[in-house]
Amino acid sequence: MKNSKIIIGIMLLTAISITSCGGDDAKPKSEDNTVQIADTTKKVEAPKVEVIAPADISVKLFFKGMDFTDEEGNETKGTVGEHKEFSKSKTYTACYDSESFNSLKLVGTGKQLYLEIKAGNKTVFIKENFEVLDKVVFTTKDFDLDWSNGTHTVTLKQNETVLFSGKIKFQGCM
Repeated sequence: MKNSKIIIGIMLLTAISITSCGGDDAKPKSEDNTVQIADTTKKVEAPKVEVIAPADISVKLFFKGMDFTDEEGNETKGTVGEHKEFSKSKTYTACYDSESFNSLKLVGTGKQLYLEIKAGNKTVFIKENFEVLDKVVFTTKDFDLDWSNGTHTVTLKQNETVLFSGKIKFQGCM
């Protein structure tokens, strides 16, 4: 038993001397208590949202005067003219007995546009998600404004913003 106490004492002294001398090839040990954690988070890029510049567009309405022959037999060709009051006051009263719709022109710039033409409550034309870089012209090949269908409403939007809303009414003028 005495021998076992001596052996334990020697082992204890050896352990102390190894620890105090540095052990591990005499390299000083630093106490580093930091814990390395792997970065498992993924970097998610936010979806790119295209910022749409506000549209700058004017709406122009053109009608053509009807061809006619006067009492002396002289023929006159009708001319196409812009009705500027439509752009300004957003209303125009057309004379169904002396003129007919020729074209609707959008002039300016804008993206993600929506154009709707209604005759009363009935939609007669829709153009969605288009852009204007200088001008876009809609003619009777796209839609017609028929006086027998009542008042027509022209609505131009960019996304949900109404850029223009105008009415075209018809009446007899002769």
